[in-house]
Amino acid sequence: MTNPHKEKCLNHMLPEFEEACLLFMVEGKTNEEVAALLSNLLDFNNNKAKLVWDQQRVVEAEAWQEERKCLGQEAERQCLLCEKEEEQAKQEERKKYKNKFAPIPNRPLPTTSLLLPSQHALNKLCKEDDSSGDEDLLTLVQTDKGPMFQTAASAKAKKHKVRDEHLTWEEFSQANYRMITAMKQQE
Repeated sequence: MTNPHKEKCLNHMLPEFEEACLLFMVEGKTNEEVAALLSNLLDFNNNKAKLVWDQQRVVEAEAWQEERKCLGQEAERQCLLCEKEEEQAKQEERKKYKNKFAPIPNRPLPTTSLLLPSQHALNKLCKEDDSSGDEDLLTLVQTDKGPMFQTAASAKAKKHKVRDEHLTWEEFSQANYRMITAMKQQE
C-alpha cells in the first residue's frame, strides 16, 4: 500500500476521470459540480486511507517496540543466566579445590624456625624405650658389594644419624634443646 499522505490532489477534469464523471452527471449537473463531487469523494476516501495508514504505523511501531523490549528482556535473561552459570562453576571449583581458595591470613612471617623431631624419635620417647623393637626385622639394603639384609633399626639409624664427634657446637646445642622440648611434650 502506498502512503496516502503523499498523494497529490488531482484535477478531475482530465480525460482519465471522464468515465467517473459520467457516473455522476445526472439531473443536470455541470462538469465543475461533478468534478467537485468527485474530488470530495476522493478526498474522503483518501482521508480514510490516511487514518488506516496512520493506525497501521502506530500498530507497527508498538509491535516494533514490543519486539525490542522482548529482545532486551531475552538478552538480559541470557546475561543473568550466563552470570549464574559462571557463579555456579566458580562455586564448584571452590568446592573441588578447597585449598586453592583457602583464605591467606595476613600475619607476619615467623622469625624462628620450627624444630620438629623425627617421628621415629617421638615414638621412642612415647614408649619410654631406647630400643626400637625393630631388631628382629630385616630389610634389604644396597651396599658397595650389592644388596644385603640388615636389621631395620640399624638401616633407619644409618640414614639420618650423624656421630656426636662430627656435630658442630651449634648443632649440638639445637639437638639438646630439641631433645629437652620433645621430652617435656611427651612427659
